[in-house]
Amino acid sequence: MANIAFDIDDTLWKCRRKQMDQVPDYDLINILIWFYNNGDNVYVWSAGGMDYALQIVTKLGLDDMVTILDKDKKHDMDICFDDEQVNLAKINIHISRKHERTNSIQSNPQTSEKD
Repeated sequence: MANIAFDIDDTLWKCRRKQMDQVPDYDLINILIWFYNNGDNVYVWSAGGMDYALQIVTKLGLDDMVTILDKDKKHDMDICFDDEQVNLAKINIHISRKHERTNSIQSNPQTSEKD
């Protein structure tokens, strides 16, 4: 069983600035659901805070599948999906902010050694 983490804004929840709206990234949500159905521990976090993260995962219907984490605290994650270049897990996957593409994952996973 692995610990898998997903960021909210511009990762699971795309903020389209030109359209001035927000839309779910269903491709990435399906990956989250796959990990959940695989029996992995699935977590989400947001720089907007834990209440904001809960609001979005509830809107997306994922609140029963995920645990919300405080991003500012250290967590033992195996895989992390984020729109920022981060070093938060053993494997960090950078998600592109481009919203018009069919495939939301634009770059190869970056592996890093944990402390």
